[in-house]
Amino acid sequence: MSRLEGWGLFRSDSMDMSNDPRLFQGSILDKRLAAFSGLGVVASLMTGFCQWNMAIGNMDIFTLEGQLHGAQFLLSCFCLFANIIATYVSVAQVYHVYRLETAGPTGFEMATSYYLNQNIVAWRHLAIKCMLLSLPLFLIATGMQMEVAMGAAARPPRKPSLTVARVCGCSIMVLFMIMGCILWYIHSIHAWIFRDRYEVAMDNQSPYLSRVQSMMTQRRSSLIGATEKERRMSHAIDV
Repeated sequence: MSRLEGWGLFRSDSMDMSNDPRLFQGSILDKRLAAFSGLGVVASLMTGFCQWNMAIGNMDIFTLEGQLHGAQFLLSCFCLFANIIATYVSVAQVYHVYRLETAGPTGFEMATSYYLNQNIVAWRHLAIKCMLLSLPLFLIATGMQMEVAMGAAARPPRKPSLTVARVCGCSIMVLFMIMGCILWYIHSIHAWIFRDRYEVAMDNQSPYLSRVQSMMTQRRSSLIGATEKERRMSHAIDV
């Protein structure tokens, strides 16, 4: 595990935990995150539906069923990719915001600077539009699939040749590899902005925390001195 950590796959240290009373109070950021987190639930469900809708069937492009099946497959791929983007963005942004918000006394400002970052805002709006746009497209693709299934029941499709099957398979593989690279790019952008906000906030937070701790130490020392003085005065009166 230590070797895997050295390669940068994960970290074994976490943020400091301070039981700040302000964390138990509601904020406008929490309300927005509550509304945005519902996107992740719907997008994850739609991901399963779209994956179920991507059945390999009629590949004869010279028939109506084959052409409709090809269009339906491409629509299902787009719906799947759109909902995966929506799922990742909703989960990652909520997770990053809560981590920054609970990182210390300046957590709310740290989380707000991340939430209002232009890149983060752009991906959040894109994720919402992707999920909403995928709903009507999913219905269209489902209708095409029903027509292809009924047509195949009347006339079974012809099996494609090995060359056609491999060309189609390799094309689909390349398509999904491109989708994976795009999703990795989205992850890199989110992770970079999160690390930048956290490091900047920690650098600016250290002098503030040192000042507060010194004030607490001085106050504690003055209280101890006052108590000792009162104890001596009380002892003198008793004598």
